[in-house]
Amino acid sequence: MSLITRATKVTLDDHGALTLRPTDYITQGGEGAIYRNGQYIIKLYLDAQKMQQDDMVKKVRLLATSLKHSSIVAPQGIVSDTGGKPIGYYMPFVSGEAYPRIFTNDWRTQNNFNLQSTICLTAKMHEVVAYAHDQKALMVDANELNWIADVSNASDPVPYVIDVDSWQIERFKASVIMPSIRDWHSVINEASDWFAWGVVTFLLYTGIHPYRGKLDGYKPGEMERRMKNNASVFLPEVKLNKAVRDFRTIPGPLLDWYKAVFTDGERSIPPSPLQVGQARTAVGRILRTVTTATGGLIYEKLFELLGDEVKSVWPCGIMRMNSGSLINLSTKREIGQVSGSRVAVTSHNSGWLVVEEIGGDWHWRNIDQKGLETKLSVPLEINSVVRSNERLFVANDTELVEMSLHQFSKPVLTIGKRWQILGKSTKWFQGVGVSDIMGAMHLIAPYGDDAVAMVRTPELDGIKAINAIAGNRFVEVITINPKGEYEAKSFSFDSDWRKYDCSVRIFDGPEQNLSALPKGVTASIAQDGELVITVPSRGEQKIVSDKDLATDMRLTRIGNQVTYLKDGALWSLRMQ
Repeated sequence: MSLITRATKVTLDDHGALTLRPTDYITQGGEGAIYRNGQYIIKLYLDAQKMQQDDMVKKVRLLATSLKHSSIVAPQGIVSDTGGKPIGYYMPFVSGEAYPRIFTNDWRTQNNFNLQSTICLTAKMHEVVAYAHDQKALMVDANELNWIADVSNASDPVPYVIDVDSWQIERFKASVIMPSIRDWHSVINEASDWFAWGVVTFLLYTGIHPYRGKLDGYKPGEMERRMKNNASVFLPEVKLNKAVRDFRTIPGPLLDWYKAVFTDGERSIPPSPLQVGQARTAVGRILRTVTTATGGLIYEKLFELLGDEVKSVWPCGIMRMNSGSLINLSTKREIGQVSGSRVAVTSHNSGWLVVEEIGGDWHWRNIDQKGLETKLSVPLEINSVVRSNERLFVANDTELVEMSLHQFSKPVLTIGKRWQILGKSTKWFQGVGVSDIMGAMHLIAPYGDDAVAMVRTPELDGIKAINAIAGNRFVEVITINPKGEYEAKSFSFDSDWRKYDCSVRIFDGPEQNLSALPKGVTASIAQDGELVITVPSRGEQKIVSDKDLATDMRLTRIGNQVTYLKDGALWSLRMQ
């Protein structure tokens, strides 16, 4: 069956007929396309004949009857065309955060996801793997892209495992495994599933793959070789960045299991993360790359409030504190309070526009210079709110809409320009969307005062976008390739965003520590001791080395000034 280009009726086993539309499209892979209609996720095979050849009708029904766990998003039944021919299958829709985002320090800070959250999540994942094995099923390829988590309650996150149709069960074999979670010392069995669980959960605890970090004798792209040689991060000579979270926070019995599996080659069922006890594994001092100060950088503390950490900062100079206070950096005074999981703040001539998500609903308000608040209404369906510099947009299933604030007797939000999009297949990041348009990847980036660019980017086809940030004629997208390697793809555009150059570099993990300034300069810290300053439009790059530079400095910006968050305070960073 080809991709749906018009309203198409299909029939779901036990649920009857429904109509799929092109706007229901989410993404596609090698075998089929994925759609969402209400509470159902529907996979339609591009070649219905292959579905029959693989005997997927029987496998789907076997999975539906064998797997009854709330965290396993298993196929529930067959989807047929109007003639009764099987063309796919359906699953329940679940929403959640992608695991690579949960690996990053920045996301965890913004969402109050701490060590106890991690222990809770990994313990539930342990139960899922054990349940699958009890049902005589092998997960085979449970990499970090095949897990999502409901983190609406950070103290009690809920994991979901997807891509269950590829599992091995009874006579239905499986062989495709992402190299980064593959047990290169074993065939497919229960132990290889636990090895994959170990890799993904280790990333949740530490933010780094167990075979990453710098190690003499190995190049950055030689993870498979390191896995085959058991050359893990537990070797004392491995060098790690400061952004890597402390191994000693991992529950003791589990830490011992990680070391035994990743370094010593042991294969066994891991202890539950809930199991407590003292670790036998001695975690020594983590080696760091040592540089000397150049004297070319100035570090200046801009703001610190004892007992209340700076959580985030917007380019207009408003800071969000851990308590929820919004503080204006220029006056050091509070302008309001927020409690939402997602917040955006922009400035205008007489104050600030604040929007936050609370319990799935978006709340808009204007705050003037005197602190007077006015609630605002937006008569639109809202899936996401997108901020680009001082512009704010509403994104939904069909369009991107710019919102404008006008001052009459009281402030009023009005609807500005609209751009048609496929909202269900577009993921929004920092000022940019990554959109799958029927298998062809595009970047959607607001620029200038009133324009939005929609650029075809084949470099993103067939890979997963994890994070992204847009700047002046610049976009950087963090991706994970089929090998399980994290890559940064940097796009440098011409003045009208039609043509671009693309460069690629491998990262240890999905953390994106970059500040993109309006003047067309970017600053990034990808490894301790180095600040990389680039002018993407001219292809210029300068590396500044300094012993005080560290990857745990979370880069931000205020206007054209590079700032960073560290130890609860806001600092500025500039050249002498």
